[in-house]
Amino acid sequence: MSDDTIQQVYVQVTQKMQDCQRQLAQIEAQISANQRETRLASLTKREIEGLDASVPLYKSMGKMFVQESKADLLKEIAQTTADAATIIGALEQKQKFVKRNLEEATGHLRDLVQSAQPKKA
Repeated sequence: MSDDTIQQVYVQVTQKMQDCQRQLAQIEAQISANQRETRLASLTKREIEGLDASVPLYKSMGKMFVQESKADLLKEIAQTTADAATIIGALEQKQKFVKRNLEEATGHLRDLVQSAQPKKA
């Protein structure tokens, strides 16, 4: 291969690696945010379950609070937890795919560097 071709392939492969690394960072941030939301929901659920049914409970809606029943709040927390678990599962699958692409790009770069080195006789 000519030097120009090698250089073009090198630029393409390094660009793909950078894109994969950027995607991985975004995916990991999203997974972390959803895990944090799940932990927060779990803590809230534990606190609400410990309260008596006669205690008034409120839910934040923007800048105001609305009174909700204990059952409704627990149902909403369960839905939030289930949604976050679904999102985390999808993100983990996407993370595996992007990691596989990054490994392939790294292998291509390694092969390119090895093929560009002068052959020893």
